Amino acid sequence: MPASPAARPPKVIRAAVLVDDLPCDEVHQTGPGAITAGVDLRSDIFLFGRNLPQRHRLFDYQGGQYFLDLPVNARGRISMRGRVATVPELRRRHGHGTKLRVRLDASARGKIRLGETTILFRFDRPARRPPILPFPVEYKARVTTMYSRLDMSTLAMAFLLLGSFFSWSASTDVSDHVPEIDDRFKIVMGIYEEPEDEEIPEEEEAEDEALAQEDKEKEKEKEEEPEETKKLKEKPEEFSEKAVSKARGLAIARVLGTYGGEGEGSVFDVIQSTENRLDEVFAQGMGITNADGGDFGAFMPGAEGMGRSGAIVDTKGFDVTDDGPEVAALEKQERKVKVKASDAQIDGDADKKVVKAVLRRKMSALQNCYNKALRTRPDLTGRIAYTITISVMGTVTAVRIEEDTLGDASVTECTKMRIRGWRFPTEGAEESSDVSFSVVFSGRQ
Repeated sequence: MPASPAARPPKVIRAAVLVDDLPCDEVHQTGPGAITAGVDLRSDIFLFGRNLPQRHRLFDYQGGQYFLDLPVNARGRISMRGRVATVPELRRRHGHGTKLRVRLDASARGKIRLGETTILFRFDRPARRPPILPFPVEYKARVTTMYSRLDMSTLAMAFLLLGSFFSWSASTDVSDHVPEIDDRFKIVMGIYEEPEDEEIPEEEEAEDEALAQEDKEKEKEKEEEPEETKKLKEKPEEFSEKAVSKARGLAIARVLGTYGGEGEGSVFDVIQSTENRLDEVFAQGMGITNADGGDFGAFMPGAEGMGRSGAIVDTKGFDVTDDGPEVAALEKQERKVKVKASDAQIDGDADKKVVKAVLRRKMSALQNCYNKALRTRPDLTGRIAYTITISVMGTVTAVRIEEDTLGDASVTECTKMRIRGWRFPTEGAEESSDVSFSVVFSGRQ
């Protein structure tokens, strides 16, 4: 006997999804319901293309009826009851602005294109639900299958060892006694209490007072004992070898331990303050040699320095007489070094006042390079013109020598290396800046 129409299951949507005219997916419902389409992975139909909805309900099911909701950029045609209509025609008939909702019956079928995806749909009987297979019995979790014999023996051994320990600790009374804590830990924790002074018995106090009184009396006796000093009525004319050696050591120690300063010099102060006759001390313990003014090696400096060719300049020794050595004051010679930067020309976004201030402050670094060169070339003078490039970050990226009348490669390389390490404030600068300036190096005695 055929089933009545009421007993038949309602037809559902069956759709095929094509991309570039190649089938890539199929949707066959097992029961009536809505179907979504979009670029979201959770959609029933995944779409490819631009300007597509995330997750749009393309086929809606309400009150036992299917409805087709088409997005704005949908194209295609639909056939119902032998009549074919395109999507633009349906928008003119049933559209409300950008919305188009069409009720579908069991005879409806069509072709809809969204982006690069084509959907072919029609109504068909519901698909059979796949049977739910039971979980295999052999994979069911059991204690015997989860652990091997080695695992079981390990657990049993741990239970025997640790179980006895936990049983003992649970049945043992815990003592409330807290061991003493070191005072340094108490101080850090802020719980340190200064110990109270113990009361000293009266007998011990009396003994301490008696001992203190005895100590004071002994100190007074030591202070009252006069020291025996030997005084000579006349100054001796002859000295022993022991006294002369002691005097020689005393004079040399004072010469080595006295700092020099302004005035006659430290050696003159030592000679003047020594009580013994230093003429005999110097005659016996020191040799006196008049310095020669000829050429000498690199490791034989004179008293006042050396010239370029290595000759001693203004070397003077001691003139020893009966009244002591003659020491004359020598004039101190100094070299005045001048390093001056001319007006800087700035081309760029850097602040001119700030750049000039930094140049004035950094001249001491260039002067150090010039001072090193003056040790070997005392007559070195000249002028160097620089052009530097300051980046937006304030660093020096390039140093160029425009003019060099100094003619010393060591000064040129030293100054270029120092300039590369300079930093300039460049707040608000959008482009790098070129700064040109010249430095005059001059030194005179």
